[in-house]
Amino acid sequence: SNSFEPGSTYKPFTVAAGLEEGILNGNESFNCNGYEQYGSTRIHCSHRNGHGVITLSEVISLSCNDATMQIAQKEGKDVFTKYQKEFNFGSKTGIDLPGEADTSGLLHGADTMKDVDLATSSFGQSFNCSMIQMASSFSSLVNGGNYYQPHVVRQLQDDKGNVVRNVEPTLVKQTISKDTSDKLRKYMQETVESGTGKRGKLDDYTVGGKTGTAEKLPRGRGNYIVSFCGFAPVENPQVVVYVVADEIQEGSQQNTGVVVEMARNVLEGSLKELKVAKSSKK
Repeated sequence: SNSFEPGSTYKPFTVAAGLEEGILNGNESFNCNGYEQYGSTRIHCSHRNGHGVITLSEVISLSCNDATMQIAQKEGKDVFTKYQKEFNFGSKTGIDLPGEADTSGLLHGADTMKDVDLATSSFGQSFNCSMIQMASSFSSLVNGGNYYQPHVVRQLQDDKGNVVRNVEPTLVKQTISKDTSDKLRKYMQETVESGTGKRGKLDDYTVGGKTGTAEKLPRGRGNYIVSFCGFAPVENPQVVVYVVADEIQEGSQQNTGVVVEMARNVLEGSLKELKVAKSSKK
């Protein structure tokens, strides 16, 4: 029911748009010097000293703002905003719960988007989303590109246990190709294996995901929302878990490790409860 700036959990969507449009092919490398300059405005990377030369997968696994901004520049405003809409950001999901946040006026259109807006939007700032928007869109990102209508329950029963109604999965649209989805799952597995989400590893399952850190408005006051969107198993995702923490009260507010661990624990319990077959790790 609330909306907020998602931060770096949006970066895989920026990369997805580039892959889908043929602007990226997966073999690119980028030089991160720690910032991008737009007129008098300098926008810094999460790594102030720069990541140096990194691959496309490392753009996601190391959460590089600089390279993500470079990708958005290649895409341009029309392509970028097209995929925001394709993934349903800015539109209600219609989930069967009251009070869903309306974010329709909280996204830039291509005609009003400035270069600085495109840059910051590429890594999930300067626009808002709700948790159900992100979870639904992220699911399509990792399941082969299938965007389903989200629901709260799968089945309704009466007081005697008789089935009143089954809620069948409803496919709304195809957001991206299976090939693009396969690449993104691999990149986000790297995030957990060796990147910013290392505390999300599980012994019995492969895990992928993306961390997010968004500085709240007004900027410069040191208040942050941190998040992690994780999924497992990587080879055939069965569960997506999205955890968001608003202004962590102990330690650094930018400590994404807290939400990564929470998501990991929920993933592990859910996979066991659903009796999902363990991953055969090589």
